[in-house]
Amino acid sequence: MSSRVLVTGGSGFVGRHLVPMLQSQGDAVSVLQRPTQDLTRPESLVTVVKGVDCIYHLAAYAHVNHARTQLIYQTNVEGTVNLLEAAIEAGVSRFVYVSSILADPAHDQPRTAYGDAKFQAEQQLMAAHEQGRIAVTIIRPASVYGVGMKGNLMSLLRLIQKGVMPPLPDFQQAISLIGVQDLCQVLVLAAAALERSVPSRAPVYAVSDDQHYTIKGIEQAMRDALGKPPATFATPRWLFFAGALLLEVAGRLLPLRNAPGLRTWRALSRPNHVDGSASRQELGYNPRLTFYQLLPSIIADSATSQG
Repeated sequence: MSSRVLVTGGSGFVGRHLVPMLQSQGDAVSVLQRPTQDLTRPESLVTVVKGVDCIYHLAAYAHVNHARTQLIYQTNVEGTVNLLEAAIEAGVSRFVYVSSILADPAHDQPRTAYGDAKFQAEQQLMAAHEQGRIAVTIIRPASVYGVGMKGNLMSLLRLIQKGVMPPLPDFQQAISLIGVQDLCQVLVLAAAALERSVPSRAPVYAVSDDQHYTIKGIEQAMRDALGKPPATFATPRWLFFAGALLLEVAGRLLPLRNAPGLRTWRALSRPNHVDGSASRQELGYNPRLTFYQLLPSIIADSATSQG
């Protein structure tokens, strides 16, 4: 059965894949249009939520430098609450929230503003669900890969592509990822589940592609796919940490967006395995792709986008 849906963040990485998927199943899709419609201006949301059955809330402010902490909370917490209240007032029945695995403190130590803001937004949504004001499902994806991706994996790919990336240390801990198409599949399944039945508590699903990766294995796969020679040594961990520390200091002192630093070090050096069994059992989610299968397409798109 088709629905009238609103996607926030529709022009972003995940949104560009979700919107056509929803349209292909017959949903009437509208997208939050900035700057006319802004999460931080509640009055701008009144019209866009009218007549909507389900909201997919993807929009967020993520991975910025320390000077923009206030904006993280303003967009990710206050903005989510503004959208939530507008949705409830308009009679929207379902709300699917794309959070982050970093909302779970176990995956975000020491605590980051981004992870904390996502967690705070989750609490507001859960409360509204338990009060019977709207039906909510929260999705916590692992790091998302796919054509058009950004973040640490794309930075690593581009540095290897340019030949300026020294071999990583011998990081062999298990990490989890999820393909953007698989994430979109989870979101659609979550909305459909809410339409069939509304549980007493808002479901929270950690999701991945059910693969066990290592960052060292990913690095080697990138070098192979790019036709680069294999790494013949591993950078000592202490040296890699020292470089990350210097970049952290630079990111704090200079107005740099998405500056690598200790956050990057932690992302690469710590185990980050996600148990996504609940989403498979309860939603019928079935991962279809792996990072290695999509890597050639990611590289081809990256080459095109860089001209």
